[in-house]
Amino acid sequence: MSGELATAGATCASALVTAMAADGWGSFRTWLRQWLRRNRPESESHLLQRIDDDREKLLERSAAQRERQAGKLETAWGVRLQDIADLDAEAAREMLHFAQAWMSRHRPAGDAAPRMVQQRAEARGRASVVQIGGDQYGDGTGRGR
Repeated sequence: MSGELATAGATCASALVTAMAADGWGSFRTWLRQWLRRNRPESESHLLQRIDDDREKLLERSAAQRERQAGKLETAWGVRLQDIADLDAEAAREMLHFAQAWMSRHRPAGDAAPRMVQQRAEARGRASVVQIGGDQYGDGTGRGR
């Protein structure tokens, strides 16, 4: 899978979580339901119920708690969506293009551009690489600024 498609899950998860608290939620959910129906019909209803439950929990949070919860949801949904995308490059490409287009139309106020995550990892020989999102800070302390 190309580098661009390797981040399809994370990109779509970012758009998904943004959509959960935005005016465009209905159109995003409708598209996602159709995409799941085509690419993961056996688990469509389970995943949609989980999305609805996560959205409800997110919206119940205070503004301060919402940002932290959104980060956790982005990480979890990034893995789930990438697992589906890894099975079909065309499905991954469709998901990525939809997420990028949705974010460009529904950019949160104050955001100059949609967030883009790019990761690169390389393992040789018997080594393996595991990349996991979450709180990461450039100051080396593991704490926020």
